[in-house]
Amino acid sequence: MFFSDLPERAPALNKIPLVKWQRSYAYVSSTHMLLPRGLNLVYDEWGGEKASGCLLHAKFIHTLVDKAAEEMDRRQHYANSHEYRAYRAGLATQPDLWTKWSERYINWRQLEILGLMSKGNWA
Repeated sequence: MFFSDLPERAPALNKIPLVKWQRSYAYVSSTHMLLPRGLNLVYDEWGGEKASGCLLHAKFIHTLVDKAAEEMDRRQHYANSHEYRAYRAGLATQPDLWTKWSERYINWRQLEILGLMSKGNWA
């Protein structure tokens, strides 16, 4: 919706909320990316599921118009508020963010059915 012409400039909508840390791990771009990349896999390469979860991020709700204006005033967001500039411009047209791929959130089991997370074999 907001970065279709430059998807490489789009914000990361993922976060890694909890990690059992080891010295060889590293966060990249704040908590949006974790290395080594295998830590983000839901399924074990030898078969079976790994426990995982979803962090529900409520960015695209009715308060986004005000949030974008606030970030423009604060001028504290990275890349000269590039992300919030795009939100402000895109929201001026009052777009409908609901698509044929949208899902109304029900519960965590739905997220597992959609393949977005796994409770793992132990739960």
